[in-house]
Amino acid sequence: MSPKKKSVKVKDPTTGKEVQLVPEKVWTLAPRGRKGVKIGLFKSPETGKYFRAKVPENYPEG
Repeated sequence: MSPKKKSVKVKDPTTGKEVQLVPEKVWTLAPRGRKGVKIGLFKSPETGKYFRAKVPENYPEG
């Protein structure tokens, strides 16, 4: 059973607005040997373009 995804407040770079979105995919981006950050793939509700943004460390991957 997968954990329930919650929305994250991110800035949409295509419109410049702050929006609450649920990421379509989340993964960790880390340089070799160092602690990384979690990145989420989001789709802009107005333009339909995809963009990436940082999500909180405690957000579930998947």
